[in-house]
Amino acid sequence: MARDKVVLVGDRLFMKFPDHEYFRTRVAEASAEIVSTEGMNDGEIMQTIRDAAAIVVIGHRISRETIEHARACRFIMTLSVGYDVVDVDAATERSIAVSNCPLYCSEDVAEHALTLMMAAARKLHELIPHVREGGWDYKQARPIRMFRGGRLGIVGLGRIGRHSAAKAQALGMNVVAYDPYVDDDIFNTLGVERVYDFEPFLEDLDYLTLHCPLTDETWHMIDGNALGRMRSHAVVVNTARGPLIDQGALEEALRTGVIGGAGIDVLETEPPRGDEPLLTLPNAIVTPHIAWYSEESHRRNEVLGMDELVRVLSGKRPRYIVNPEIFSRRRLHA
Repeated sequence: MARDKVVLVGDRLFMKFPDHEYFRTRVAEASAEIVSTEGMNDGEIMQTIRDAAAIVVIGHRISRETIEHARACRFIMTLSVGYDVVDVDAATERSIAVSNCPLYCSEDVAEHALTLMMAAARKLHELIPHVREGGWDYKQARPIRMFRGGRLGIVGLGRIGRHSAAKAQALGMNVVAYDPYVDDDIFNTLGVERVYDFEPFLEDLDYLTLHCPLTDETWHMIDGNALGRMRSHAVVVNTARGPLIDQGALEEALRTGVIGGAGIDVLETEPPRGDEPLLTLPNAIVTPHIAWYSEESHRRNEVLGMDELVRVLSGKRPRYIVNPEIFSRRRLHA
């Protein structure tokens, strides 16, 4: 009997996991085999996925056209928290289950977001070169405000947002959040103030951190108008998806002092071209999409991802499915 074919797709996947031996060992539990598309062009990838039972991806667009080519596919998995690279509607129409990997790095991302917030607010990126160049003057960084009593706004109160809220509260911060899709009970349990209107929410924040998915609704939600509503000392942090922020508007707001600073781990275009003003602005800290990373989370990403893949290939329901309606469709057509 032919073995199920599992195709790995995406330069970022190959960067994170250059050795596929663990993947091969795990999928063998479900009598499947791994096929890598590393180094292939788009046409070659299309040909490779034509008879794939499953596609595992990070960062590479799995479009409607791609899904239509994958005639044997019954499962698409992103080895990431976000799944915006997949045309979920197209997959759903074909009754293909789509899963993400939501649990492997929640605390890591929350910690990185708060690290960026604190580093930008304490102006460490200015003080470190100041001292290296022979300086020793605290006034180099004035003004700096204490975190206790500061107002942190969170957009997206999912797993990462909830970790961020708890860690910020431990610093004595007042936490307020905007998330129209989360029940009041969650806000009450966390002790987080709820706001229902996005633009007024921005006006009295000292810090803003984004922990929502990239959708049509959230694309460029932080644009010039949003930034213009914020306090001049406010710090904006993004560890979610680059296009949540209009990068050009952010660069202008930082350059002109509309806001005080930014801590950015994700960009609209990754990797950057190298000539983006954001990379050199003195009041911005940019890190290379690393918020997810620790040695522990890297390992969990592999293990949890392969657990899900083997589960589905063995005929079981996915644990982290993002389009559960396909099971209702299957029952209706049974």
